[in-house]
Amino acid sequence: MDAHRLDNQELGEVLAVALRAGQIMLENGANMARVEETVTRFGTALGAERLDVFATPTGIVTTAIAQELHRTRIVRVLKTGIDLNRVAAVNSLAERASSGELNRAQLRDALEQIARAPRRFGDVLTVLAVGMGCACFALLFGGNAIDAGVAGVASSAGQALREWLGRLQMGRLAMTFLVTLLAAGLGLVGARVLGTPEPGLALAASVLLLVPGVLMVSSVADLFRGDTLSGLSRATSAVLVVAVVGAGLYVVLLVSGLDLALSTNAPPPLVLAILFALAATVGFAVLFDVPRRALLPCALVGAVGYAVRGGSVLLAPALPPEGAMFLAGFAIVLLSEPISYALRMPTSIFVIPGFIPLVPGVLAFRTVLELAAQDYTAGTATLVQTALRVGALAAGIGTSQALTRRKWWPITR
Repeated sequence: MDAHRLDNQELGEVLAVALRAGQIMLENGANMARVEETVTRFGTALGAERLDVFATPTGIVTTAIAQELHRTRIVRVLKTGIDLNRVAAVNSLAERASSGELNRAQLRDALEQIARAPRRFGDVLTVLAVGMGCACFALLFGGNAIDAGVAGVASSAGQALREWLGRLQMGRLAMTFLVTLLAAGLGLVGARVLGTPEPGLALAASVLLLVPGVLMVSSVADLFRGDTLSGLSRATSAVLVVAVVGAGLYVVLLVSGLDLALSTNAPPPLVLAILFALAATVGFAVLFDVPRRALLPCALVGAVGYAVRGGSVLLAPALPPEGAMFLAGFAIVLLSEPISYALRMPTSIFVIPGFIPLVPGVLAFRTVLELAAQDYTAGTATLVQTALRVGALAAGIGTSQALTRRKWWPITR
């Protein structure tokens, strides 16, 4: 930490470094509370007495105060995604800043290196991992090996197209629509050519790479914390993505002339389902670019979350699905907290991939199709089911975080 009193220019430099750290966090999937905390940690570590931070999904407003001086600055966030390796890297850098290891210039350079760093997992590996994850979802939905193979190939092709369109800097919604057309089209064609008994199952699994699960859960979590602006913004983004995917599915079905429902069957036996959930979590952990040493712990968290939900349904048949979702969300954080403490990583590194197997993506997409078909009764009922299950999952995660969070675990706050 700087020992001398900061002048106006130095305070501006401190604010610029702190905001850059928050910007990187926000661009790569961190929630608002963690972004605000990160900006504050960097600013106070570099000599500011206090920072007032207000983060939204599209920008950060911060005032830094040192003695009688104060500086205010706004930074915009124009692109967002999920790269949990960068989130972990900024968190680690914040610890070094707090210990006084690095000065402002060194921190600024380190942050730029993090921002420019390539993904830990290359494009080819990510494409294969996404295919594996969606294939496992097809098996979790009660499909057979053919359904899994079709979903794996179709989703891999969709992910490859998404990476290519991302390099062209295409807008998110337009890119989502095109990827849906490709993945759903290939899934439907593959299912028909290979003669699967329920082509709707393979079709549903083929587009699960596009489920805005993080947006759906984090929006509800933000609303539970009282962060209304962030919650409504993320909820709106999630609804738009779901609507675009549903529109793409509707176009594919309209062109094919088939009247299919996005259907799922009874899952396989619980032990086998847990293994599929573990593999699916690995696939999405690679997609989210978690640090390599966090890959297996993420898989464990996802498997435990699915086991808790599945076990709750088996042991307590009268328990509604929302209750099982709540318990699963609670268990995910309960396991993630000690793992994050042991590995010195943010809890979100493990929580985000861990809850992906539980997100009701098929229900969300089915809602759009039913409403598009003017079946408003079924569409409304499915919409309510989706909202209740997402809300229960987010409530379980939020409740567990509130009960397990400790000030002496700074990296998990």
